Amino acid sequence: MASKKRPYEALKALSVSTSVLSSTANILGWDQETYMPEEATELRGLQLERLADLMHREKTSRKYTRLLSQLVDLESGTIRDTSLSRSQQAAVREWRRDYLQTVKLPAAFVRKFTKETCIAIQAWKAAKEKNRFKDFLPHLKKIIDLSRKKADYLGYKDHPYDALIDLYEPETKTARLTEILDGLKNPLTTLLRSIHEKPKPTFDFIHKGYPHNKQLEFNKIILDAMALDKSFCRLDETIHPMCISSHPSDIRITTHIYQHNPFINILSVIHEGGHALYDRHLPKEEFGTPLGEPCSHGIHESQSRLWEAIIAHSLPFWKYFFPKLQQFYPEQLHGVRLEELYQAINLVKPSLIRTDSDEVSYNLHIIVRFEIEKALIEGTLDAKDIPEIWNEKMKQYIGITPKTDAEGCLQDIHWACGNIAYFPTYTLGNLYAAQFYEAFRLKHPEWEQKISHGNFSELRHWLATEIHRFGREYLAEELCKKVTGKPLSEKPFLDYLQNKYKQIYP
Repeated sequence: MASKKRPYEALKALSVSTSVLSSTANILGWDQETYMPEEATELRGLQLERLADLMHREKTSRKYTRLLSQLVDLESGTIRDTSLSRSQQAAVREWRRDYLQTVKLPAAFVRKFTKETCIAIQAWKAAKEKNRFKDFLPHLKKIIDLSRKKADYLGYKDHPYDALIDLYEPETKTARLTEILDGLKNPLTTLLRSIHEKPKPTFDFIHKGYPHNKQLEFNKIILDAMALDKSFCRLDETIHPMCISSHPSDIRITTHIYQHNPFINILSVIHEGGHALYDRHLPKEEFGTPLGEPCSHGIHESQSRLWEAIIAHSLPFWKYFFPKLQQFYPEQLHGVRLEELYQAINLVKPSLIRTDSDEVSYNLHIIVRFEIEKALIEGTLDAKDIPEIWNEKMKQYIGITPKTDAEGCLQDIHWACGNIAYFPTYTLGNLYAAQFYEAFRLKHPEWEQKISHGNFSELRHWLATEIHRFGREYLAEELCKKVTGKPLSEKPFLDYLQNKYKQIYP
């Protein structure tokens, strides 16, 4: 007779089943963004709705509840099975957190939210292409209403946005986000203005024609250097670049090609590659448990922003890659010096598009979105007024005004996906990235020399052992303190910007 599984192993087996469903939904989402025929939208909505329902049922079933209750007191959070290791106890803590959130959401609501977002994604694509916010507005209103209901179901003490941000960044509050972003606003706008007063050369070589296929070919060199092998990682094209991971053995990256500027695509691939490396290094044996999942979205974004903004914008990085790029584009880059390229990719210039913006102004784009989202959820802003308030804030913080909604409030897919409260994780990611980078370079002072020779193994190994392998064993701020010895602070990020850009713009 087979021996009875201990509650921990039995709960893990149930969670693996749910994670398989989740990974299936991820692949359907990836297909929707890449190859799905437009007419399949309604069917895809039904498919995702059904999967969401099955996952919700499994996560709230009597068996799941009984097993979890044997491991932890659901009300107090006290661990009942003291034989569990420290990491297993952390997994139980996170299982309980997920359960308490999931059980509060009615199954009918979960189905409806999933279906509406699927439809909204296709509506957003069409509205963006036609530059007609009014076409997307009815769908956005539904998403906002559903997000408010979600916050009510989940519960909150001070602000409904608290319930939503907690889904992406556990234990983070709106008040804390406001404090962080307000603390960045003045230093960033001051630095931005001071740089704008400096003379800036033009770099015409960036905007020459760079063939589509050549750009895709160069992406392979980037991915190979980052150790993102095609045996587990593939690259495709979409309107909005993303990384969708189902398992460490199945990671999908997407990018968007701009023939007038290859660096947008290059940096996008590196950004998504940072996400991919995190997912690749999560422990496979913990698939289905919180120990096999990313710590938080802010920590996840720290990995993409560290690779994209800090490493791929550095001089050592381009000492290695620029000669290769010149071989691809001998005509476009003829006579261009390395120092010119470095200045060009670090050009601080107001951008209407968040993903194309420079390091100095990037978080100002996030502040625009955070303030709008917060007002939408608390009910002080009507969705129909988004274009107007968006343009006002862009003018106030960054100094430019979008001429169209496609380059303004329609540029991001997040709201269509129902991911309200996700945007602040980008700023948290930038702060974590700077603090992690500071710790890494102190431990490895020779990092610049190695990267200038195309050797990224030391950085990959450090990130994998210090951050990736722990999954959700630690909360984000706990992990930050463990890795850096300090709590999260804006100072390393602001110091990094000041030190870098005072050299570029003396």
